[in-house]
Amino acid sequence: MISRKLIRTDLNLLVALQILLEERNVTRAAERLSVSQPALSKTLQKLRDSFEDELFTRTAHGLVPTPRAEELGVELPKLLETVERVLGDTDFDPATYAGGFRLQLPPILCEALLPGLVADLREQAPGVQIITSEVSPDYQDQLKKGEIDFAAFVAYDTDRDIHAEPIATLVPRLYMSTSHPLVDKDISLQDFLAYPHLRLYLPGLTRENGSMVDDVLGQYGVHRQIALETTQFASAVGVLARTDSLLVANAGFEEGGLYRGLITGRELPAELQRMIRNSPGGRRGKMSLMRHTRTSRSAPHQWMRSLLMKHLSGAEHVEHMQQLSALEDKT
Repeated sequence: MISRKLIRTDLNLLVALQILLEERNVTRAAERLSVSQPALSKTLQKLRDSFEDELFTRTAHGLVPTPRAEELGVELPKLLETVERVLGDTDFDPATYAGGFRLQLPPILCEALLPGLVADLREQAPGVQIITSEVSPDYQDQLKKGEIDFAAFVAYDTDRDIHAEPIATLVPRLYMSTSHPLVDKDISLQDFLAYPHLRLYLPGLTRENGSMVDDVLGQYGVHRQIALETTQFASAVGVLARTDSLLVANAGFEEGGLYRGLITGRELPAELQRMIRNSPGGRRGKMSLMRHTRTSRSAPHQWMRSLLMKHLSGAEHVEHMQQLSALEDKT
């Protein structure tokens, strides 16, 4: 039986509450709701009266939810997802859509993803805003709370309500400066080991902070000299361009034009490829695009998911070396 309180409840109040919980800022929340700040302040007062709670306190850093508001924040996304599913998103049009998507990405994926993605958005959906940040340890909780929309990371143990879609075509290549002595050679394992290496990594994934390449080489009793470890691909490119160092990283960077003339990519030495094929894989997750299951019926999120997978997979740029298809935590 529907209660009188529910009959009197304005659904728009719950939408406003969810946006306030996500933004923690009246100005940004008003912008997302397309209302004035005074109007949103009146809405907040109605929410306070309805729930008989302050819901938020103002601080120098924005709005801080009360314990009651935090409780509502757990239930609201599921409720609004159900309402959204009932109402449907049948009239979604990217060309007229005005909204934002928050992404958490490792720096190396930003290098590969953003130029092509933003160029596509300018053509298909000029009203869409992309906000990126580095992946944080609690990215799953942030997906659940709606604080971010997508995260790309190595999927080990994901919660049941987090959907992880492997990015299967990101494969390693060997990068060097365009003037490197190995540029025109058929590179052997001996050549590979003769020069210092740079190592890109996603911090915090393994206790040993090791890599697939180094794990495999170690099984054969050989090691490469690591001159620099970094999370920043652009910094690594600067070092590559001025030294004789080598870098193992994902395929496709030299195709995008950002580093054309500075670096070039080659296949890993054939002997190293055989060593990798013959090596037990170990417990390595795949780099995946992750989202919360509540976005499954959201047309804007599904459209953005397709666009992200198109650019993250980079199928038009990479060679499909299936035995190397997982992007390791450190290469």
